[in-house]
Amino acid sequence: MLFKTLLLAGLAVGGTFPALAHDCQPYQPEPVTLTGEITLQHGTRNGPKGVTREDYYVLTLPQMICVAGGSAETDEDVESIAALQLKLPPGVKPPLGRRVAVTGTLFHSVGDGHTDVLLTYDSAKPAP
Repeated sequence: MLFKTLLLAGLAVGGTFPALAHDCQPYQPEPVTLTGEITLQHGTRNGPKGVTREDYYVLTLPQMICVAGGSAETDEDVESIAALQLKLPPGVKPPLGRRVAVTGTLFHSVGDGHTDVLLTYDSAKPAP
C-alpha cells in the first residue's frame, strides 16, 4: 500500500512539473554541448522586401531539453525543446546526417529564428 501511495505521489509531482523530466540548459554566456543530428531546412521569412526563401540548419535532439531563464530580458524559460536552429559563423558548413555533439551558446529568438531557442554554433564533433 505504501508503494502505491509513493508511486501515485511521484506521478502527480511529475505531471505538475514536467520540466523536471528534461535536462535543463542555461542561456548564454554559459557554453553547452548538445548531441543530435543536423539537417538543412527550407523555409520562408517575411521581410521588408516581402516573403523570401531561406535555408537554415537545425539540430534535432534525441530527447527533449528545457532552457532555464537567463539574465537577458528575452531569456524566457522554455520547457520542451526537440530542435534548435543553429546560428553559424560565415562560411561554416556543419556536418549533416550523422550524430554529432555541438558546442555553443543558447539564446532566445526575438522573432529572427525558426525555433524558440537558437544555438550559436562554435564547433561540432562526431558523437558516440
